Amino acid sequence: MRGAAARRMWCAVLGALLCMLGAAANDTKVTTSDGGLALANNGALVASGIVAGVVLIVVGFFFNYFGYRLLKLLIFLAGFSAVFGLVLYAEYKIRAPLDTEHARQLWYLGIAAALGALGGACVLFAYKVGVALVGALGGFALATWILAMQTNGVIHSDVGRALFIAALVVAGIVAALFIQRPAVIVASAVWGSYVLFVGIDCFARTGIQYTALAFLSTPGAVYETTPKVYAMIACMALSALLGILAQFRLTRKPKASFIPL
Repeated sequence: MRGAAARRMWCAVLGALLCMLGAAANDTKVTTSDGGLALANNGALVASGIVAGVVLIVVGFFFNYFGYRLLKLLIFLAGFSAVFGLVLYAEYKIRAPLDTEHARQLWYLGIAAALGALGGACVLFAYKVGVALVGALGGFALATWILAMQTNGVIHSDVGRALFIAALVVAGIVAALFIQRPAVIVASAVWGSYVLFVGIDCFARTGIQYTALAFLSTPGAVYETTPKVYAMIACMALSALLGILAQFRLTRKPKASFIPL
């Protein structure tokens, strides 16, 4: 009976994801006017975008639906994601690659991934740091999701946006460390949903992938809301909710305590 119930749950999750992906990509036109595969009017698919999209979808799906169930892997990926994001942000802040500099884009991704893997491995030896990072990532994703409701952010001031993001990051850390299991599940699902749809947007090109860069004042990053962006935001919320429900179901027997790695 449990196996049948689990199969029904995952069929429902996969069906919902397919429906959300179809809605987000609706009306996207494929052209090859520049000699390559292009989606809508947002430019061509290049190697760096494909690699980033696939990795983000895989990592986001894990965070979203399996996070707390595989705690060690969750903590490793939390360390990886945090270091990867910080390194990539620093690279773009120092010298953002031009649209035609595909090799530089791949180098940036490769360097960030290598340092991210090192960071994830280090966090495995400090599980509380890893748990705090999960909460921080969840808070960051929630802040970005709220800011994304309006072109250039609900809060227009750079300082105001930074303070808002920092406040939710700190709230996520505190919740993960003190509330533990429920907070980690919610944070991992929220972060996973955000990463999942940023990965999808590497192919759908609605613009949601630029939210974090734009809100952190990265040079060259511009964010505008459109009906497709609002559809992606709604899909993120629904996917996060599904992920929370799935994780609570997969971990229905709560541990007596938050066991260190």
